[in-house]
Amino acid sequence: MSQSINEIKDKIDTDWLSQYLGENYAEELEFTDYSIQILKIGIDDLKSESYENIEHFGYVENEDWDTLRTLVTEKEVKAIQEEIKEDIERYRDEFEGDSSPSDIKSKIYKAILYCNEEYVWSTTHYSFDD
Repeated sequence: MSQSINEIKDKIDTDWLSQYLGENYAEELEFTDYSIQILKIGIDDLKSESYENIEHFGYVENEDWDTLRTLVTEKEVKAIQEEIKEDIERYRDEFEGDSSPSDIKSKIYKAILYCNEEYVWSTTHYSFDD
């Protein structure tokens, strides 16, 4: 019987996965026109934590939900929108209490990893440059 993505996530080092996604994907978005990068990984690579085979699947500009819908399901789009709202609140609470949500959105970069078209993990990078 094959393992579910959740069972695999329970067995891997998600702190390391977060760090890897952040350093290798989310942080580099700051120097592009995009705010979200969709990534894919094979199940065997996920199980063995072999992240060097992660594949780029698509880029999305800030709030370009139509493009995002071409890459993931509507359910995933709604989940990502909710996650970004939470990121904005976290950023505002921790770093810039007086920033507007639109200012903060332009400083948030996300790398989102999927395996077999199922969400695995995401990492958010916050830009501190003005």
